[in-house]
Amino acid sequence: MNPSELPGSEHNGASSIDYEALHAEALELNHDTFEARAEREPDHEFAEDLRLGARIATSLKEAGGLALVVGGYARDAAIARETGRPQASKDIDIEVYGLGFDDLAAKLAAFGRVDLVGASFGIAKVTNPATGSVMDFSIPRQDSKVDKGHKGFQVTGDPTMTVREAARRRDLTINALALNPLTGELVDEYGGLQDIKDGVLRATDPERFGDDPLRALRVMQFAGRFNYRVDPATAELCRSLDLTELPRERVGEEWIKLMTKSEKPSVGLEVARDLGILHQLHPELAVLDQIEQEPDWHPEGNVWNHSKLAADAAARVVREEGLTGDDALVVLFGALSHDLGKATTTERREKHGVMRITAHGHEAAGVEPAQAFLAELKMKNDVVAKILPIIREHLYHVHHPEPSDKQLQKFAQRLQPANIRLWDLISRCDSNGRSGEFNPRTGSYALYERSVGLEVAEKPAPPIVQGRDLIAHLGLKPSPEFGRILGSLYEAQLGGLFGTIEEGIEYYRTHGIDQARDS
Repeated sequence: MNPSELPGSEHNGASSIDYEALHAEALELNHDTFEARAEREPDHEFAEDLRLGARIATSLKEAGGLALVVGGYARDAAIARETGRPQASKDIDIEVYGLGFDDLAAKLAAFGRVDLVGASFGIAKVTNPATGSVMDFSIPRQDSKVDKGHKGFQVTGDPTMTVREAARRRDLTINALALNPLTGELVDEYGGLQDIKDGVLRATDPERFGDDPLRALRVMQFAGRFNYRVDPATAELCRSLDLTELPRERVGEEWIKLMTKSEKPSVGLEVARDLGILHQLHPELAVLDQIEQEPDWHPEGNVWNHSKLAADAAARVVREEGLTGDDALVVLFGALSHDLGKATTTERREKHGVMRITAHGHEAAGVEPAQAFLAELKMKNDVVAKILPIIREHLYHVHHPEPSDKQLQKFAQRLQPANIRLWDLISRCDSNGRSGEFNPRTGSYALYERSVGLEVAEKPAPPIVQGRDLIAHLGLKPSPEFGRILGSLYEAQLGGLFGTIEEGIEYYRTHGIDQARDS
């Protein structure tokens, strides 16, 4: 298909943008068709998805429609072509021009199960019967602002829209690209390809950009993910937005994308500060650039600089350790928020005759602001429950450089539901949150190695004597006293005073509670 045959090739003569030139430049850099990529795709299931997408696009073309891949796949394909970075996106979203929604849904039904849950917006989801993957198909849509806030839109589908008209609703030019899956042609209506080359994030339509305040956070996470700068005019648009009514879930989603998909989250973090996102939504972070640190211990400067470097270290640790899911979130957000307590504990005091900047007790003081920050992100409770004890204990290796085996085992218990492995990874990020070369073998790592030998790196040693044993061997009846008895026996167990149920019962008969506790 020639560029002149594409919907939207007719251009507004009053516009300063030369759309024909944009098309011509994009077509010089044709990308792989879906079939071509499927042939070299190592992921068998994704290869099958690409082939199904090609078959559907062919069927829609025969019916008089034009299927274009939009969203992350098209953007990442262009970035991969321009920068050599591997293409990451495997979410296939296809916009179909020239067919009404009912006709589109009828055509899709021949290829798999069709879910019309988004029918009111002109969206149909097709499940690939070979892989179980879901592809989104939609007709072009336009958004009408009818109320304030992130959800104040009326969305209507219109299959007669041009590609340029449909792309206008996209937030950033790099997200306004489209890719023909049958020819590999890149459709660039707003200069997204040039912005990729320049490494810049620019609003597609400045007049409409401010309609959705979530876009400020999308700019934040894209800046971090791609290490792009923000166009000054787009930055001003972001600063003008009221973010306070955004749903916490959506705010959290953008933060998770920033932290999990960035090689250096610090880039996005600095953008968040510059755009006023921290000031509006996250006062716990916003204050950190005003909190100084002792230069001899922290040559990187204030707590904000330290937190950014710790976040970058966390991204590296997550990659190198192969962490995914909740463990990745614990390390990333734990490293970012580990020093929030310094905002209320930092002071100048004399130490050995020298005035120093100190933050005594910032570990425990950091639990409350970290909990507040994570609540603003609607972070999963299981993740929060692991981060908070690690923040409280993140300097354990400083205060206890050579703990006894019993102390280390009790430490494992105190960290629950987190563990020493996750604690070490976050403490490692803290230690590397300074200028200089990355050092994986920090003081916390030495304690982690010992915990592996004690078999408590992942979870505390289980109690040998349990309540049922007190009932069976001593004839005791369940009561509030059970907790005291079992606690004292666990203390004795960690001290190596018994190793079996029978020995534990005999120890209790001989010593009772108090001596077991003091052992």
